[in-house]
Amino acid sequence: MSIKTRVVSSITEWYESLTGERTLTAAPVRFVEDFLGKAFDTTNIWTARDTGAATEALVSNGANGLLALTLDATSEAQLAGIDWGDSKTLVLNRGLVFEARFCLNVLPTTGVVAAIGLCSSHNAAVDTVATSLWFRLDASGVITVETDDGTTETSRVSTGVTVVADEYVVARIDATDPADVRFYLDGEAVALETGFNVNATPTVALQPVARIGKESAGTGVGTIYVDSIRVAQNRSA
Repeated sequence: MSIKTRVVSSITEWYESLTGERTLTAAPVRFVEDFLGKAFDTTNIWTARDTGAATEALVSNGANGLLALTLDATSEAQLAGIDWGDSKTLVLNRGLVFEARFCLNVLPTTGVVAAIGLCSSHNAAVDTVATSLWFRLDASGVITVETDDGTTETSRVSTGVTVVADEYVVARIDATDPADVRFYLDGEAVALETGFNVNATPTVALQPVARIGKESAGTGVGTIYVDSIRVAQNRSA
């Protein structure tokens, strides 16, 4: 492992050269969740969004700490997800950067959509969330990216990356310029031919989110393993 240093939006960060994973960020405002311990914190940090038989739980003895968001084959609407319970304390125009390491332990099948990134208030319907910047997988291991600021929606843009079950990726959203949001997978920029502008409301309030769901009855399945979530921003614009 080789650790390197760079400066992004006046914030110094140390990162692993192979995957781009940030190991340390010298940001005024920062949050790190590694899902360590015997249970994840649903009292002070996370809200679990579960519908039907869907579940959110730490993986027993999961290396590095893993949170499993799981759907089963019960034919019903299901959602397994976490966010900050609509406590939206992240601000888009303050050099905001989101990063997560995750895999699909069970790839999403028919009718199942997974998403991980940043959003405004929760909505059970993934396409109805008012503001979103996230990585998305629809019924497969094909990773797309999309943004929606309530005015402009740029939907399901190909990253050229398809994962297999249990293949981890480090996914980063760099919103240091809200008019030109950048997406990275394992340190490599993706979807560069598309412009992602979410500047309709530069001060929009956001929260981190990871979710997988099926919005109507169907036997689709899928499981996300979330290894870590990191967020950093400046204290002022």
